[in-house]
Amino acid sequence: MRQIDYIYQNFDPISFSKNIKNYKKYLSGGDKYFLTKIVLDSFRDINEIKNKINLNEFTKIDKNKIYLNFIKDHKNYTNKDIEKYFINKHNIVNDYASYKYNDNYEDLEFLVQEHVNCGEIFRNYPKFFEIIFYAQVTFKEHTDNDDLHFGMYSDFYCLNVKKSNKYFLFQFDYEQDGNDYAHLTKVFSKKPNKIKLIKILKSEIYYHDFINKDEIIVNEVKKFDYDKSYNRIFSKGYKIQHKIDPHFTNEEEYFNFHNTKGNYSIARNFATTNPKKYFKKYFQDWRWEELSFFLSSTSGKIKEKVSKNKFFNFVMSDKLNFRSNIKFIEKIIYSYDDLDGFLNYIPKKIQESKALKEEIRILRLFRGKNKKFIIEVFRKNEDKLEDLVKNYMPSTIFDDPLLMDELIKLDINNTAYIGPRLKKNKKFMSKVKKILEIK
Repeated sequence: MRQIDYIYQNFDPISFSKNIKNYKKYLSGGDKYFLTKIVLDSFRDINEIKNKINLNEFTKIDKNKIYLNFIKDHKNYTNKDIEKYFINKHNIVNDYASYKYNDNYEDLEFLVQEHVNCGEIFRNYPKFFEIIFYAQVTFKEHTDNDDLHFGMYSDFYCLNVKKSNKYFLFQFDYEQDGNDYAHLTKVFSKKPNKIKLIKILKSEIYYHDFINKDEIIVNEVKKFDYDKSYNRIFSKGYKIQHKIDPHFTNEEEYFNFHNTKGNYSIARNFATTNPKKYFKKYFQDWRWEELSFFLSSTSGKIKEKVSKNKFFNFVMSDKLNFRSNIKFIEKIIYSYDDLDGFLNYIPKKIQESKALKEEIRILRLFRGKNKKFIIEVFRKNEDKLEDLVKNYMPSTIFDDPLLMDELIKLDINNTAYIGPRLKKNKKFMSKVKKILEIK
């Protein structure tokens, strides 16, 4: 079954009626897909909920309290238990958020948006919804009336959510450059008449600063039909099939599934959090170059003590031969604040090797407590400062106001490395702001 058909067949109007009450959380950042996201949060998929139960039950990836509490209270559970706890109590009807990590997520979102923007999804549930008003606003000077896809115009419809008896006036702006938006412009507790709605569209709606009130034309229409040509235009989204992953009651079976044909990031989590059991099953054909990625950092230094890192301890144990691989050590040594802890795992002959001895000496320079000496090193190596900042300095330096002040004096671009703790220092950041303004 196509995913778009599954959404229609399993759309839950009651869930939507609850989600629309919390519309403000979907509006954060002015997201043009906010109404589409409410719809996507409102179709039932118990299988997806089961998959997320597994994720919380067997891994530490999600750590969702609602799911963890359910697992604690339900050793054996049925679909009825899931419906009672997740759907009825917490209004969780699916785990569609997990689709965001799929390559096809945006393609489906584009397609669903077309169903939402014309009101088609709501017309399929007349018992729960009624669209009482449709209108298109064009502009005398800024809309090409021969072809509305070239120019600027806005579509509106007013949706009655019968469960709450509220009326929501939605606005969908379209521009020639594809810079489209969606807005919730008004919420009514009582049914507004057409005269009132037309007046709002003419005089109360914000369009653009350059739009004059006298060029606004309100065209009431019978309805916005869903154009089936969009199935071809958004063919990638239209062709997506509804996916059903199996549900597991056994941890190893869950790992084996994701290690072979499921989500490899889930299997990786098993291998890194419980390496004694799963390392060789997941990393069986991996070379040190690939493995080093999981012991390195792409954003700043790893601050924790290496002795607390279960995966690091396993990889660097005597059971494996990685600690004696100079190239492997060269690859990961720059990622850790805890240099002394790191070196405790490395054989002396490797530390004394020609390739590493000088690197270790430089790394130690920046982990001393003599700040005057460190500043002197900065000044004497100004031409190498970028390399020193990226590779050799521990994260503690970037939270130190004295040391960061010196780094910024030497190169204004070092403001990019200001640490998270130092960013909270108002006095220091005020000084940085003044320097940037002068520059």
